[in-house]
Order: sequence, then structure tokens, then C-alpha cells
Amino acid sequence: MAPSDKDRIQRGFTLIEVLVAFVILALFLGAVLPSLSASLSATRTSNDTLTATAYAQSLIAGVGVEGLITEGEFTNTLEQTRFTSRLTVRPYGGPAATATDARLYEVTARIGWRDGVHRRTVSLTTLRYGTGQ
Repeated sequence: MAPSDKDRIQRGFTLIEVLVAFVILALFLGAVLPSLSASLSATRTSNDTLTATAYAQSLIAGVGVEGLITEGEFTNTLEQTRFTSRLTVRPYGGPAATATDARLYEVTARIGWRDGVHRRTVSLTTLRYGTGQ
């Protein structure tokens, strides 16, 4: 049975079918794109937090490496990054704890950065045993 001219004309999509398909696609994208955006933002924040934690661990690891521990507060903008650091070293405990040459020090490393409009901070604190300056 040969197809008639009428059957050949009816093979394509009508304009209304194409418009309905576009509306469905637009609704789907409207629902999915905010989720993708939130996911990308969370991934970036997670990566920044991991980087800041690594910087803070590195700062703490450097305290007292060359012998004497220097008390005080030290700030720095980390090169070629948007991170800033603040390292605080102070004696741990009361006057009895400072009576000897070797003592405990409280070491706090704070790494801060801007994430859009938010200011984020990672803070690590530990105790370090050593001789002060």
C-alpha cells in the first residue's frame, strides 16, 4: 500500500507540539539550574575550607622548628591567594607554668577569606612544648 500525499504531510511535528516541548524543557531547566548552582557553590566553599585548613596546619607546624618559640601575633596575606593568616602564640597556663625555661604554648592559626559576600574563617588551636624567647 503506497503512502498517500496526506500521510506524508502529517509526518512532522505541529507548532503546538514544539512549543509544549520547549515549555517542558524550560520548566525542567528552571528547577535544575538552582540546584546545580548551589552544588557548585558548596564545592567551592569545601575546596576553600580544605585549602585554608592546610595553610593553618602548615603555620602551626612551623612554630618552634628552628628552636625557640616566639610569642606574639603575626599576620600575613598569603601570596597569590585571597587568604589572610593570623598566627597567635602565647604561654599556656598561669605564672607557675612560666617559671621554667621550657613550657607549653598555645598556638592558634586563623585563616580568613572572602566567599562572595561572606567572610569565612578556619581556626586551629594546639599546644606546643618548647623554649621561649
